Amino acid sequence: MGVSKGDEMLINEIKAGNEMAFEALVLKYTPKLMSVLTGYTKSKDHAEELCQKTFIKVWQKINTFKGESSLFTWIYRIGINLAKNDFASRFSKNSKFTESLDQDQYDFPEYRSPETELIAAESEIKMMQFIQSLDEDTKTAFTLREIEGRTYDEIAKILNCPIGTVRSRIFRARQLILEFMNQENILNG
Repeated sequence: MGVSKGDEMLINEIKAGNEMAFEALVLKYTPKLMSVLTGYTKSKDHAEELCQKTFIKVWQKINTFKGESSLFTWIYRIGINLAKNDFASRFSKNSKFTESLDQDQYDFPEYRSPETELIAAESEIKMMQFIQSLDEDTKTAFTLREIEGRTYDEIAKILNCPIGTVRSRIFRARQLILEFMNQENILNG
């Protein structure tokens, strides 16, 4: 896909320290990112907080952007990684949110007991088993989106179905997973 000419100009200006260019980028991509994060978190306030943190990361890490994907895909990945880290920290009461761009990097305090670690590991295994039990279409769409980080458009092409179908399958998977987590008391520790 690559970077559009307009985005390439913005990136070069931002790399040169131009704050106005960065503001233009934020204005351009905030609505799309808010939509994604609101869908992921189900909370406008939470999505706004994550959106702000995402753009802080974008500013800090713009020099690492290689242009192998579209600019929004890169921004989206940062936002979703922050949302996943945040979700994991809420999932495990004893872990703290880290401002890390790296996926799956959490700051676990030393006082976590072996029992707490075991419960967290067992919960993760239960969740993965539950995801594997979903019907094939729902599981595939969810896995492509949440684990592989594919775009809705890419998933639609892979599954040879309309984007609306992809969105509804992913939404359904998220609903089922949240219901399962509530039922298993995974969210509440």
